[in-house]
Amino acid sequence: MSLSSSIPFEWPASWRSPDLLKLLDGGPINTLLLPEGAAPEIRTAAVGRKLECPAQIPWSSWKEVNWRSGAEIVAINDGVWPDLSIKSQSNSADGVQGGPTGAPWLDANGWMLQLARCRAAGRPVWMKAPPPEKPETLNFSTYLLAACEASAYGARRPIWLPHAMVEGLAKANTAALSDWRKLMEFERWLESHSAWGTWPALARLLIVSDFSGANEYNSGEVLNLSARRNLAFLPVEKAKLAASDLAGRRAVLYADGDAMPASMVPLVQKFVEAGGLLLCMKGPAAAIRNTRPSREQHPRYTLLECGKGRVAVSKADWDDQFVVAQDTHLLMSRRHDALRLFNGGSITCYQTQSTDGGKWLAHLLNYAGRMPAHQVSLQTWQAIKGAKAYTPEKPQAVALEIHREPGQQEVYLPTFSVYCAVELELTHHA
Repeated sequence: MSLSSSIPFEWPASWRSPDLLKLLDGGPINTLLLPEGAAPEIRTAAVGRKLECPAQIPWSSWKEVNWRSGAEIVAINDGVWPDLSIKSQSNSADGVQGGPTGAPWLDANGWMLQLARCRAAGRPVWMKAPPPEKPETLNFSTYLLAACEASAYGARRPIWLPHAMVEGLAKANTAALSDWRKLMEFERWLESHSAWGTWPALARLLIVSDFSGANEYNSGEVLNLSARRNLAFLPVEKAKLAASDLAGRRAVLYADGDAMPASMVPLVQKFVEAGGLLLCMKGPAAAIRNTRPSREQHPRYTLLECGKGRVAVSKADWDDQFVVAQDTHLLMSRRHDALRLFNGGSITCYQTQSTDGGKWLAHLLNYAGRMPAHQVSLQTWQAIKGAKAYTPEKPQAVALEIHREPGQQEVYLPTFSVYCAVELELTHHA
């Protein structure tokens, strides 16, 4: 079996009896990641049940991933547990870290998974996180969310169980068995919709960088904070930028302070002259020719016109990536958002489209882990003839009523605690 089709489970080190393999009977798990020192009879019994037990997975930290490796998969072992909470380990007097990137905000892996898929050259991406220091601080919904988050971004997250659940399952505890069955139901449902993970991102914005070395932190934080404000983007390595990447885009954010590669300059020049927007720092802007001052003013950017398009040149090097993401969204204009989420609160929206362009899909992830107390809606300017909501808790899709207003269409979302996918069928391809 190829690892690309694996649904992996990290077998607990304390499980020494092959009898516990019966927990997997009839479930979606087909691959065991056995710990070092696992009893030989576990592997023998697993193979007898047609389970794969790969000898070694090439795990590495994000910064140490060898993107040119010939390994079958890209395996990252220092993701985070998706979470929205206030942490107590702050050095501040009141135990709270403030600011848009502080701990009370959001721990999410979406931006990293998008970038990993960009750099993985078609290889499957696996991601896991170190066990939390205090597993009891994470609700069971966190483990469900972790699986849904990876699946939404076209990746795979091996199933890991906290100590209390491991012990409970070993003792056939009723509550632990109930949680296990729910987790298996989620995994089975996600697998039934795994084709969604192959759909390309629906984004009007390209974020271009080499995403490494001196540029790694800045570009990564721009991706991270763009995702947090639901600004749809597609990351592209600058050395690999092609004309096809620019088709249908409205803006390019060049995140690096150094000069653009020679191969990139004519592509961006043509893109801007045809009506696109380029955002960059002063150094890279020098490569764009035939610019003229714009009558528009901005406190942090010098705005230039070029053909039918614009160049926004930052007046200072970027040191606040939250502001960079915010300014990018505003300069690009929200009227170019393919989808807009209203009253989202703790919900993020990752937007994709079918390969034929006939359907749009919004992956909605609720990092609060509980039902919103208010109505959440999704709006688009694109004419749509059908809308459906899919959630792991319900076996069938739910048809959504389309509310039509001048210049926009809107659907009201059903309540959901962890994950909801909204599929929009377009009247005609965008």
